[in-house]
Amino acid sequence: MTATPASVPATTGPQLTVVTISGARQADVDDSADFRTWAALADRVGQARCVWAGPGLECFRGSMHVLRRPRRTGPRSLIWAAGSVRIGVRLARAAAVKGETVVLNGAEPWGWLSAWLVARLVRRPWLMDIHGDYLALPVASLGRWRRAVLRRAVVSFARRATARRVVAQSMREALDRRGIPSVLVPPRLLPVWEKPPERARPPLAGASPQLLTVGRLVSSKGYDLLLTALAELVPAVPGIRLRIVGDGPLRDRLTNEAARLGLRGHVEFLGARGVDEVRSELSRADLFVISSRDEGLPRTLLEATASGVPVVATTVGGIPAAAGSWPSVSLVTPDAAAIAAGVRRVLASPPDADQLASVRRDVLASYGFDTNLDALAALFRTVGTP
Repeated sequence: MTATPASVPATTGPQLTVVTISGARQADVDDSADFRTWAALADRVGQARCVWAGPGLECFRGSMHVLRRPRRTGPRSLIWAAGSVRIGVRLARAAAVKGETVVLNGAEPWGWLSAWLVARLVRRPWLMDIHGDYLALPVASLGRWRRAVLRRAVVSFARRATARRVVAQSMREALDRRGIPSVLVPPRLLPVWEKPPERARPPLAGASPQLLTVGRLVSSKGYDLLLTALAELVPAVPGIRLRIVGDGPLRDRLTNEAARLGLRGHVEFLGARGVDEVRSELSRADLFVISSRDEGLPRTLLEATASGVPVVATTVGGIPAAAGSWPSVSLVTPDAAAIAAGVRRVLASPPDADQLASVRRDVLASYGFDTNLDALAALFRTVGTP
């Protein structure tokens, strides 16, 4: 079954100012999918004021203003949240003075806390963005205590939000079971993905398969599982290589683990990359791997399939509902042996060109940029309507 955007009435009204606060750490780039998405969304609603976590940056792009500030881990994140509340209140009040309709938006736990506090202080509605399947988190992702705290936070903030947006049907059902309504608006593909990356040869046409994965180096992405799977594959496929795009707190640990497993020459950590560089990596990849322990619906799944690259992905979050019928995606359980077996299956029997093209058409039709952004803009207008 393929997820489709929620049916949200396409209304028009006064200019909105969306003050969005996200606790997710942005990469040290200024051309990410979030930048491009929020710039387009700002044009649809009026203005977007983005208070994000990550390497310091301030920039203006048309109707979008980004303030990015470093956030430290653990309780020290309260300092970031306090600063975000102060900035959010200032931005919201400035917009209200101009007669604009103001909607707060919070993404990820520290963003939820900040947006909720700003909404209370300025007496404006807020939309809670839930991008991860937090109510189905395995212990391995965060540990038992942190998982319990995060799951309680999701429910607590969801009950306090004016509205909730989720990106996968599994998340919507988890909230429904707790009597909390939500709106499904899945991730979207940027317009740049409408044109497939140019390739020198089809995927898996050579003798040395190149694997690719993209994401933050955190426990939930399961890169320790992927490295163990790669070590299992190397003896039978000595030419296999893995390229990892992304950065995060586990980089040193994963680099050491790769060395311990004898993977020197088989794995390369590339760090954070912008959209065009990710497209370049996909143009050379033979197989994309998602080894996550938990997910909502990863944008990387959509980008890889839109690029005509076969995928091995774990059966977590919204992945099975979205990709269960796609012949170019092989679904596996989130453990190293299953990931290795999934890669072997695809190497032995890769999807053909017609299957890759069919999935690409399905993905573009279901997760198109304009359709998705129109639904999201309409949702913000609905939340902002008295």
